[in-house]
Amino acid sequence: MSPVPPGRLSPRINPDVVMMICTAGHVDHGKTSLVKLLTGCNTDRLKTEQERGMTIELGFAPCLLGGNLCVGIVDVPGHEKFIKNMVAGVSGIGMALLIIAADDGIMPQTIEHFQILDLLGVRKGMIALTKTDLVTPEIVQQRIGEIRTYFKDTFLDGVPICPVSSETFEGYPEFYNTLVERIQSLVARRKAGVFRMPIERVFTQAGFGAILSGIPIDGTVTIGMEVEVVPGGQKGKVRGIQRFLREATEGSTGQCLALNIPDLGKSAPKRGEVLCQPGYLRPARFFHVHVRAVSDVDPPLRNAESIKFHTGTAEASGKIYLLEEAGIAAGATGLLTVALPEPIAAAPHDRCILRRPSPAATVAGGEILCITYEEQRPRKAAILERLKAYQAAFEEVDLDSQEGHDRRIEYFIRWETKGGAGSRDISRAALLPADTVKESLARLVPAGRLLALGAASEGAPGDYYTHCETYETRLAEAAAHIKAEGERKTLSLTTGDLQRRFGWDAPLWSRVLADLEKRELVVRYSSRLVLQNAVQAMPEADRDLLRKILRIYEKTGFQSPRPEELPAKLGAPAPKVNALLNHLYTTNQLIRLDKNVVLHYNHFKSAQDLVVQTILQRGGLDSAEFKNQLETSRKYAITFLDYLDSKRITIRAGNLRKLMTGYEERLL
Repeated sequence: MSPVPPGRLSPRINPDVVMMICTAGHVDHGKTSLVKLLTGCNTDRLKTEQERGMTIELGFAPCLLGGNLCVGIVDVPGHEKFIKNMVAGVSGIGMALLIIAADDGIMPQTIEHFQILDLLGVRKGMIALTKTDLVTPEIVQQRIGEIRTYFKDTFLDGVPICPVSSETFEGYPEFYNTLVERIQSLVARRKAGVFRMPIERVFTQAGFGAILSGIPIDGTVTIGMEVEVVPGGQKGKVRGIQRFLREATEGSTGQCLALNIPDLGKSAPKRGEVLCQPGYLRPARFFHVHVRAVSDVDPPLRNAESIKFHTGTAEASGKIYLLEEAGIAAGATGLLTVALPEPIAAAPHDRCILRRPSPAATVAGGEILCITYEEQRPRKAAILERLKAYQAAFEEVDLDSQEGHDRRIEYFIRWETKGGAGSRDISRAALLPADTVKESLARLVPAGRLLALGAASEGAPGDYYTHCETYETRLAEAAAHIKAEGERKTLSLTTGDLQRRFGWDAPLWSRVLADLEKRELVVRYSSRLVLQNAVQAMPEADRDLLRKILRIYEKTGFQSPRPEELPAKLGAPAPKVNALLNHLYTTNQLIRLDKNVVLHYNHFKSAQDLVVQTILQRGGLDSAEFKNQLETSRKYAITFLDYLDSKRITIRAGNLRKLMTGYEERLL
């Protein structure tokens, strides 16, 4: 197989195989020259770069390999001062090409670039040993041996090492063929998440407006899609897409894109911000991270020390707070919180790098596990519990697989909600499209990992889900509170008071309430709950007092006493009598029409039936005639009819009462 002519791109590009690879290595080791040899492009696009002979900003070149394999090559900077750009360059990279000059061998930035690639999760690569024309064949073999030894037990252990000269072309065909074989061996798979692209460059083009470039780390963008800048909140529609420097209708994870979004021209976004689908990404100041310190870090990472935090294209100064040990030594792993003075945009599962500002050096890197969006840094114990749960949930799981999607949803519902969420909130929190969430929920509910409940406030009917363990915990909390109140001789509670106490969403509370009734812990009467353990434990003296109260109202009918008169009639304390009256009201054994009028249920029911039958027979009920039928005073008759009006059983029409539509459902 022979190399294609540099710079020639075929229009027949299969979008399922395009991907990004990056070159990395020490300054002046020949990265840019090798890219130019492959592509015909000079990635040193800035004048200062060409004058100084070093790559400062990210360089990009499209490349056609193997006849029909289109890849984008990102040439990242090698100079120590420009490491931050190198971190940005490997976001969304599928494979790394580490370049080492044969005359120098492994150098400081070789090591640091490798460390960054490793810490950012790059796991595919190969090595080009350049400038072989400057050394003897014996030195070439010596360098190969040194490289093999240094990278033993790393992701570059055993990868091809290809000697090549960009000046004489010696070894170039072999290097080219090996590169093609390595790329072809990779499994190209689109990530199914929500579109997110860290912004690498922003510029304005006459007649088009704002152009934003970068490499998406998740999802797909299409022409016409609305996008949002985070932080900032500016929104706009994508009017044009260039993918690998060619016009396209869509772009996906790991592809170098330039997006034309004219709406953003008036308030241009900045490098380090993130372009995403609206409503999915939120800026934050506290990121909880699992890190690994580099093998030569000295001194160890210390609590509250200042660092530079890199994720995507964002770079921010902040502090780290260790969550487990007093320090994280060379090569060790640990959990910590990164605290920033100003919010940036990132998401769980994103990779990050920590660097010390002085002397400037990479000290650690890893994965963001959780994010706190509040203004207050969470307590160590609370966040440690969440992080341990996260690690257990995602251990040895491919985050982009079906099981990975399922666990992202399950983790969010279990650990980041009070009780549950609707599918819209799940989609936003898990950064997964609505259809993907729907598919996961269809697996998780039958498997007994999630419970589907009633309607959520912003969702479709039935669109509310809670974790099965969470539900059992919430039910136990409610049951414990009910039992405790009953032991304090509280006979009833309102559903509103209980719901406000726990702060649960309505679908969760409705299910809990239904199960409390099934367990016979409560009996529900409209908006009040009678606590069965309190009723069962009621002293005999109280039961006797209840019976006396009921007999009084049953005997007096529509000449019943005012509630305030009962303590004197019964010779009992007013608080005790009032508590028992409230219980009788709740259980509908007594019906309180207003402050002073109370009826026994039997008398109320007879009068209610009389009203309904009279109206059905005559078409209306005269209040004066009703008073005579009841053989009572006008006070009781009018109060009774007003009560039926308030319950929407009847409605007043002049001097007559009529039945309201649907009155049957509201009868006692």
